[in-house]
Formats: sequence, structure tokens, C-alpha cells
Amino acid sequence: MILGALIVFILAAFFGGSYYLAKLKREITPKSTAPPKSTAPATPTNSSPTLDIRFGNPSANIKQTIDEGAGDGRVINREYSSIQIGEFDEVKTAFAPKVTICYHFVSNEALDASQLKYRFSFNDKVEVEDNFSGFGKLEAGKIYDWCHDLTTDIGAHSAKLELNYTKSLAESNHQNNLGRLDYKNLADNISPNFTLIGPNNEGLSGTCLFPQYISDNVSSTSQLKLEHKIDGADWTSAPPDRYCYTGPSGSSHTYAFRITDARGNKNEQSKSFNLY
Repeated sequence: MILGALIVFILAAFFGGSYYLAKLKREITPKSTAPPKSTAPATPTNSSPTLDIRFGNPSANIKQTIDEGAGDGRVINREYSSIQIGEFDEVKTAFAPKVTICYHFVSNEALDASQLKYRFSFNDKVEVEDNFSGFGKLEAGKIYDWCHDLTTDIGAHSAKLELNYTKSLAESNHQNNLGRLDYKNLADNISPNFTLIGPNNEGLSGTCLFPQYISDNVSSTSQLKLEHKIDGADWTSAPPDRYCYTGPSGSSHTYAFRITDARGNKNEQSKSFNLY
């Protein structure tokens, strides 16, 4: 009986010791920890500007000049921006009038100018297709001008310039690549100038009247139509120097003189008088 109790005590001590020894070993052994997950760096965003070719503001202006032989190209009308309608009075063709349009454009990046193509249209007809190779290289942010002479024909006209119209350059924005300007060459509406002198008593020649200081702002003297009306008669061609009345002294008369320019503007003057 005593022997059996001893065996039970020994077995209990053995298993209990083994249990506490294993537990102690687990507590002493350092716990392994998993390394922290590495976070991949964020992909940097591309902050460089994208190509943007556009017109400056105002995108164009237009002016009319004349050269009276001195070669100075004197400006006779103010310049008009692209948001206005230019209107230019007709001038003498002998003054060599010229209407010129200039477009202003800019790129936000340096660019080989030969890569930038343009198309210029006038009155909806393409006149020029080319590139800006003449500029060499376009500097970023710098405004460049491209100019073209336009017609002086009477009437309304429209000029358009398209930048990068083939879209061969990868631009971020194609919304501001068309510059347009409308203008009118106005027909002359100013009458000729002259002064009707007389009546003067010129002895045997009679009582005479004559026009002086004949001029016109556009038409040359050879283009002016000179007419006169003698009393109640119809208008007939008039001599450029004078017309003289002869007849009874004290008789009443009316003399009228009229000049018409090439655009149909008229100036008429008349005088009523009695012969000396």
C-alpha cells in the first residue's frame, strides 16, 4: 500500500515538473515579431507644364497706312484690336494705301518654330500655309508677331490665322488657336471741294463766273465730272476755267456749277445776279 502511494507520488512529481519546465522554457524564449510591411513610395506626379500655343491678348491688330512718296508709310488711321471692327476711309490710290494685320502669339514652352504650322485665310479663302521657321526657336512666354498685307478693295473683309491647325504638336489646349479680325474699307463719301467765284465784269468778255480751288480727297482731278447749268437749261459739261454772260444790262440770270467725284459724291453751288 505504501509502495503504491510512493509510485503515484513519483509519477505526479515527474509530470508536474515536465509541465512547469516546458512552460518556463516558453516564457524565456523571445517572441519573434514579423518585420513591418514596407510602404512603397508614392509615384511622383508630373508637374512640368504641357505645351500650350495660343494667341496673345489682343490676338491681332490692323492699321492702314499711306505712302505719299516719302517712303515713311504714315499711319492715317488708328489701330484696331481683334475685338473691334476696323473701318478705313478710302484714300487716293496715288498715295499707295496699305492695310496690314498683325497677329500676336505665344507658347508656354521653348519650341522649334519650324514645327509650328499655320494657315492664313482671307475672305474664307486659304492664302498661305507654312510654318514659323523664320523665327528659329520660340522662347517660352515671349510674344511673337506675324504680319500680312490685306486688300484695300471697298467692302467688308475677314482675316483668319490658325496656329498648329494640323495638330501635329501635342498641345494641351486647342481652344485658342484661331485669331480672327473683320474690317471694312469704306467707299469715299466726301464731296469734292471748290469755290464759285463771281460774277465779275470782264469788259468785252461779259460777266463771268468761274470755279476755283477744285480738289477731292480721293478722286484725281481727271476723274472729276464738271457740269454747269445756265439759267433754266439742263446740266451740261462745263469748261474748267470760266463761263461768261453777255446781254442787256440789268438782265437777271442764275448760274450753277456742279462737281461729281468718282464715287458719285456731288458738290453744287449757284449764284443769281444781274448783268452790269
